[in-house]
Amino acid sequence: MPKFSFLADKPEYRFFAKDCLDAEKAFRSSPDSCVKLVRTAVDAAIKWVYANDKNISADTDNLFDLIANPAFVKIFGKDLTDKLHYCRTAGNAAIHNQKEFTFDEAARCLQNLFEFVRRIDKIYGKNFPRETFAASELLQTEICGLKLATPIFAASGTFGFGEEFADFVDLKRLGGVMVKCTTLKPRRGNDGVRITETPAGMLNCIGLENPGVETFLTKILPRIKDKMNVVVNVSGSSVADYGELAKLLDTDGVAAIELNISCPNVKDGGIIFGTDETQAAKVTDAAKKSTSKPVIVKLSPNVTDITKIARAVENAGADALSLINTLMGMEINIDTWRPTLGNVTGGLSGGAIKPVALRMVWQTAQVVKIPIIGMGGIRSARDAAEFFLAGASAVAVGTANFAQPSITMKIADDLEKYLRRHKLKNISELVGKIKA
Repeated sequence: MPKFSFLADKPEYRFFAKDCLDAEKAFRSSPDSCVKLVRTAVDAAIKWVYANDKNISADTDNLFDLIANPAFVKIFGKDLTDKLHYCRTAGNAAIHNQKEFTFDEAARCLQNLFEFVRRIDKIYGKNFPRETFAASELLQTEICGLKLATPIFAASGTFGFGEEFADFVDLKRLGGVMVKCTTLKPRRGNDGVRITETPAGMLNCIGLENPGVETFLTKILPRIKDKMNVVVNVSGSSVADYGELAKLLDTDGVAAIELNISCPNVKDGGIIFGTDETQAAKVTDAAKKSTSKPVIVKLSPNVTDITKIARAVENAGADALSLINTLMGMEINIDTWRPTLGNVTGGLSGGAIKPVALRMVWQTAQVVKIPIIGMGGIRSARDAAEFFLAGASAVAVGTANFAQPSITMKIADDLEKYLRRHKLKNISELVGKIKA
């Protein structure tokens, strides 16, 4: 059986090493679990390659497409990329309970993974250089009192607590990291399948899994507060929850608070805060009265007119807006006739939603005076430039981080080149300049 222990002594491979070791361990007890974990490890290793090899890139988040990329095939060869396709196909079948795998099939997957990581080590080695990035005055800006090295944030739910990406990203070069959603009490999240790929993105129903605000404040924040601008995304089940969270997070090391209002108010009939002007305004007001930190309200796209919600939260005191959150979607397994996701529906993100997000940012920019952080399907500097032209003062990158962990740095580099090419002195000169 392949031995992945050599990865443990190579910190440069930490992004996928644990997944490989977990797959090896699972082989002894459960072929199905092993096959699932092999798929996870393969995905992580592929993303590591794209993040570290400046000679290959892709405009897709789909892992099958990343494997089929001619530049990737040229590096690893047709035989090995076919083996990676097999691992991913088998892993998907295991995740969706389409078949039970034998130990021989699990061993085949594990061996394919082993060949892949050995090839990675042979090609790149432990001294594979990581790019360093310098700050640029062209990209420096300010939003609601926060000085930003660049106008590029990492979106909540796609970047952990930031520290997980330290091997791939200069965290201080980001405008900030919107860390994993935090609630008053710990949440275990939803049961069943939580994530599934779509043709141009992904569906997720994580269920706001997090350790709770107390653990965040006592154990996580002390580790990360000096490494980046920490924007804490919060969620609650009542207006009072948001006020309490804002009060607790009014502390050193927190740069701003982002309100996730795409949640039901369990004390008022289950209405989604973000789909009702009155509820959205109440949540904003409660947070503003409880903190001295800038309050950013994250708007839901699952509404008839997003501008009404935007105006309501602006009038309630919001310092900035971030939009859009995910669109509701679902997937059905046609073999089992059951929903793929354990929660039945989930949030759609990735490239597929960019045109919707861009339209909503443009509409909102026409009716509010506070800054907008645009997000939704941004995968390149070209995508980001569209959001700035539509009226966003900054952007946040989400799902693309899964496919290419260093994508925020590439977007910053390419955005700077774009500004120079158009003879602009600062990113602010691009904001809202659409000729419509």
